Amino acid sequence: MIKPEFLHLLFSTASIDRWNDQIRPVDFVELDKQAHKMIIAWLLGRIEEEENGTKVDWPKLIGHGMVEFSYRAVVTDLKPPVFHHLLQHRKRELDRYVEKELLKVADSRFMALFHTYTKSDDDELERRILNAAHFLASRWEFEIIYDFHPKAYGVAAIKEKIDSEVEEYLDLTGVRRLELGKKSRNFLEICAMLRFQKRWAKTPRLPQTSVLGHMIFVAAAGWLMSLEYGACERKTVNNFFAALFHDIAEALTRDIISPVKYGVEGLDELLGEYEKKVVEETLLPLLPRYLREEMRYYVTDEFADRIRPDGRLKIVTDRNLMATEYNSDSFDGIDGSLIKVADHIGAYIEASASIANGVATSHLVGARDGLLKKYEGYEIYGIDVGGLLEAL
Repeated sequence: MIKPEFLHLLFSTASIDRWNDQIRPVDFVELDKQAHKMIIAWLLGRIEEEENGTKVDWPKLIGHGMVEFSYRAVVTDLKPPVFHHLLQHRKRELDRYVEKELLKVADSRFMALFHTYTKSDDDELERRILNAAHFLASRWEFEIIYDFHPKAYGVAAIKEKIDSEVEEYLDLTGVRRLELGKKSRNFLEICAMLRFQKRWAKTPRLPQTSVLGHMIFVAAAGWLMSLEYGACERKTVNNFFAALFHDIAEALTRDIISPVKYGVEGLDELLGEYEKKVVEETLLPLLPRYLREEMRYYVTDEFADRIRPDGRLKIVTDRNLMATEYNSDSFDGIDGSLIKVADHIGAYIEASASIANGVATSHLVGARDGLLKKYEGYEIYGIDVGGLLEAL
């Protein structure tokens, strides 16, 4: 059963500042970093599979990634050097502490994934991909800090340390591609920039969340619900990455607030067509050719239930079929309706958290109450969404 306390733990990373001991031109938060990291991990893993014929265990990679996400949420007060020192010299003790804290908020299914992760080997391909993605995401942030004030005390040493860590993963083809090429690096650059686009335009909130941070939260919520209802492995993986990329077009169009998007007749359809155009012309060409169709599948009609049994997209209007006949790896399905619910869970927790923190504008209160009313008594695949929102 999905525990609302666990969703709150993940969302709390929106308030965890990164590099807060450095002179920063902008604020960096952990929620955004985790999103950027998982996007990089997807790219590295898929390149490894396609160019080297290596098999990546995607359910394991996502599970490990979500454990690392929750791990950082628990040890929020530890600076990276201290955190990595403890992992090196007191790993068992730190694992036990995090386990104790997670037992308060996570269900037994997630705790089983936690134990799998803590017993896994650092040299596992999935762990190496995640570690490489971690250092690449950290380096992206730190390059901004370094360029802002390269002569600040300790900055050069930190840069050298991060660069040397990235170098340890040059055996991964994707890392070499990012180090030497521009196109894939520019794709990740566009994704990373979503951290500077704030959600809820013109509405003060606390904490403020970005489009990038929202994307990983929706991915996490969608993944948890997929596990909860028993989605097949392929669909669970697809749901995670389709949710992770569901707002990627906003990197090129900016976020259009709902009152405008749905209040102007015909605007929603027009914007949808425009988003498809910019994705096709600007975003997809930055990916290796063998990944473009996969990304197109993830982001086309992002909230529609769909399958791709023969390589061609088919929209499914009967949701029961998605949970029964099409709940098999061979159909390569995506539960778009589930991602839509996860998207609304993300919006709800953004609004309710801000209200609880003392910033309660009429827009936030209206959004919170509207979502509660919308999902009152609502279930999807046996999951009580209304009850989950009330508990949040």
